[in-house]
Amino acid sequence: MPTTMLSVFLLGAGLLGGYLITPNHADLISERVEQVLEDSTRVAKANQVLDELSGEVDDFNEVFIDSGDSLRDLYLDHAAGSQQMQRTLEALNLEWYASQNRSVKLRERLKEFISADEWASIFVVE
Repeated sequence: MPTTMLSVFLLGAGLLGGYLITPNHADLISERVEQVLEDSTRVAKANQVLDELSGEVDDFNEVFIDSGDSLRDLYLDHAAGSQQMQRTLEALNLEWYASQNRSVKLRERLKEFISADEWASIFVVE
């Protein structure tokens, strides 16, 4: 089973080891949010955004896997042309771009509930 990662410039280095995020990373971030934030209302709001982020990652992973299946089928089809493969890749690129935009917007929403100092405590692991 292929393992995919949504490569997003979302939360920075440290906890994420660069710019890669998976649903497991979203869970780790949620745990750190609960440790750092003292206000349960802000924790709940931040976790709601993180749940949306995790869903975004899952949704893109599904699109990615489906496109891989399509490309494999086209590759194995003697009659398939390069234009068909290119269209599949272009559709994947468009979805990746749209997913990145949605993820960046979620990052901005997350910043509404977390101060700069709290952000550093959550995302920067020394």
